[in-house]
Amino acid sequence: AAGERAVTAGLPRRAATAALDLLFPPRCAGCGRELAAGSGQLPLCRCCRRAVRAALRPAAGYCSRCGAEVLPEQETPCLLCRERELAFLSHEALFDYRGLPQELLQEFKFAGCTGLADLFAELLALRLSAGYGAAVVVPVPARPQRILHYGYDTVDLLARRLQRVHRLPVRRLLRRRGGRQQKGLDSVSRAGNLQGRIRLLQPEPRPVVLLDDVFTTGATAHECAALLTAAGTPEVRVLTLVRD
Repeated sequence: AAGERAVTAGLPRRAATAALDLLFPPRCAGCGRELAAGSGQLPLCRCCRRAVRAALRPAAGYCSRCGAEVLPEQETPCLLCRERELAFLSHEALFDYRGLPQELLQEFKFAGCTGLADLFAELLALRLSAGYGAAVVVPVPARPQRILHYGYDTVDLLARRLQRVHRLPVRRLLRRRGGRQQKGLDSVSRAGNLQGRIRLLQPEPRPVVLLDDVFTTGATAHECAALLTAAGTPEVRVLTLVRD
C-alpha cells in the first residue's frame, strides 16, 4: 500500500486511479478475471453481471410469508409460517444463498468489496419500484461490533444508494446495540439475543419495507417489524438480498 501511495503521490485523483489500474489491474469479484479498461466502478465482468441477473429468484415457488422454497403442490404460506406469529406481512429475497450470489455477498460483507453495492442496489430498486408502491425503505441496523470490525454497514450502503442514486424514500428509524452475532444461533436463541437490543427512534405512519442483506429464521425481521407495527405502522414487508 505504501508503494502504491508513493507511485501516485501528487497525481490528480482520476489520474492516480488510472495509474493504479495499470500497475494493479482490477479483477472481477465473481470469477477473478482481469477487468478490461473502462469497466467502470462495478467490480464485475460482463459475464458475471449476466450470471447474477440470471440467478434472480422467479416470482413463484416460495412461501408468501418467509420466502422459503416450497414444492409446486405445497400450500403457501408454508406449514412453519402457519404455526408461528410473524409481525411482518411477507418476505422476498432476490437470490438463494448459493452459487455466485453467495460468493458476491461474502465479498461484499466480509472482504471490503463495497463496489458491489451499486449492482445490488440497482436490482433492489427495480424490485421495489415494481412491487412495493410508495412504501418507505427502513434499513435493518447492523451490530455496532460488526461495523467497528469491518468499517462499514452493508445494509446502510445499500440504503444510501437507494436514496441518492434511485431516489427512493429511506428512513433510518431503527438503532441497534450490542448482542451476540446471530449467525450460529438457533431460532429460539436468535429471538432471545435480540430482546431489548433494537429500538425504534420514531414512528412511521406509512407502509414500510424492511431492508436487510440475509434472511435466515426471520427473528431480526420479526423484532424490527413488531416495533414498527406497535408504534402504528400499518404494514411491514421484508426485502433482502438472499434467503439462507
